[in-house]
Amino acid sequence: MKTNLLKKAFVLGLGLFLSVGAMAQQGQHDKARKQLTPAERQEKMLENYKKNLDLSDAQTQKLKAINQKHVQEMQALRNDQNLTRDAKKEKMKALQASREAEVTAILNADQKQKYATWKAEKAERKQKMRMKHEGKRGQRPLKQGK
Repeated sequence: MKTNLLKKAFVLGLGLFLSVGAMAQQGQHDKARKQLTPAERQEKMLENYKKNLDLSDAQTQKLKAINQKHVQEMQALRNDQNLTRDAKKEKMKALQASREAEVTAILNADQKQKYATWKAEKAERKQKMRMKHEGKRGQRPLKQGK
C-alpha cells in the first residue's frame, strides 16, 4: 500500500517537474524581443518623436524624409568596401551629426527644448543599461579555449 502511494507521488512529482520546465521554456520564448523590420522601426521611431515632441503632420513628413535619406546614406556607407573601419566610424559620426542638425532645424523652440531633455534622458538610460551589463560581464566565467 505504501509503495503504491510512493509510486503515485513519484509519478505526480515527476509530471509536475516536467511541466514546470516546459512552462519555463515557453516563458523564455515569449520574452524574446521581437525583431522589427526597418520599416517598422522607422514607424515606431516616428510615433515616438510625434508623441514626445508634439510634431505637426508637416514636421512628421519632413522627419520621415530626413530619416529615409539618413538610412540610405548609412547603408551606402556600410556597404563601402573601400573604407577602413575607422574611416567608416568617422563618416557615420558625421552623418549622425548632419541628421541631428536637420532634425533640430524642423523643430520650434519649445520642441527643441523637449528634444534636448528627451535625448538627455535617453542617454542616461543607455548609460545605466551599459553599466548594468558591464557588471554582469565581469561575473561570467571565461569559456574554455579562450
